[in-house]
Amino acid sequence: MDAGEAAEKTPAEWQSVMVDLADSSLEELAELVEHDDSALARALRRVTDELTSPGEPIAGFNSAV
Repeated sequence: MDAGEAAEKTPAEWQSVMVDLADSSLEELAELVEHDDSALARALRRVTDELTSPGEPIAGFNSAV
C-alpha cells in the first residue's frame, strides 16, 4: 500500500494538513520563498526575516503571589 492509497482509506478527520518537507532541498525551499506567494512561502519568509533581522528584545517576568 502506498501513501496515496493510505490517504484514501484514512478518515478525513485523521488526515494531516501539514506539509512534508523532508525530501525538499534548501535550494528548492529558497526558490519557493523567492517566487511563490503561498502560505508556506510567506511563513518561510517570516522565519528567515526574523533570523536575519531580529526584533527588539522584550523583557518579561513571571510573578507568583
